[in-house]
Amino acid sequence: MVDVDREFTAAQEVLRLSNLNVGYGGHLVIVGVDLLMQRGDIVGLLGANGSGKSTLIKAITGQLRPSAGEIVVDGIDLARTPERAKARFGLAVDVADLPQSLSGQQYLELVASLRSCPAADWPDSNLPARLGMSAWLDRPIGEYSLGTRAKISIAAALLGSPPLLIFDECLNGLDPLAAWEMKSLMMELAASGRHAVLISTHDLETVPRLCNRAVFLARGKVARSWEPDDLARMRPTPGAFEECVIGTLKAQLEVPPRFGI
Repeated sequence: MVDVDREFTAAQEVLRLSNLNVGYGGHLVIVGVDLLMQRGDIVGLLGANGSGKSTLIKAITGQLRPSAGEIVVDGIDLARTPERAKARFGLAVDVADLPQSLSGQQYLELVASLRSCPAADWPDSNLPARLGMSAWLDRPIGEYSLGTRAKISIAAALLGSPPLLIFDECLNGLDPLAAWEMKSLMMELAASGRHAVLISTHDLETVPRLCNRAVFLARGKVARSWEPDDLARMRPTPGAFEECVIGTLKAQLEVPPRFGI
């Protein structure tokens, strides 16, 4: 159920999931998930392979229709007015889905046209230089390395400065400098009070330093969550958060799966 101890106002709330069920062909993958995010949040989405993280993100971004529950993005019901809701988030798409024949600049212009914003309308106008991608913008995406493709996907997600930013394993393949700049940018955006960030990651070491909250999915359900005080207590002790997550994962693996989930 929704955590009633946290206070969310209409102005602060940027994402609300209520009793969300999502599945394929009668097989439930996401079961009864509740999540609230407000401006200033950086929420780490954790879980083993097959736990439902990518399915949840596809539901939030309108790629999958829930069989039950509600998704509200920045106060807009995704099911009722999908076009308006989708304009309120930026998703760093899977690099495999990027158009190989377009240059990075052409792809940014395409995304900008869909968002009705300039092709360089980022929260930080120096973004290409920060991510080390300026020299690649005029070259076809098909020539990019995995890390450079991740950079162009991130840059496209940030176009128009949407209030909700969604990154699915976006740090994979980034060189150390670009990864550091990306984490710094996420913290800057959250600190501005205008954005919230949802980041799916297997990099447990990053979570307590980058995120103020985290949720752990297991068999499509929120098996555990960590609030700001929880992460703050573990931050000074190296490995404390990793041990906590691994313990949660092991406990879940010992529970027999329910039929149909």
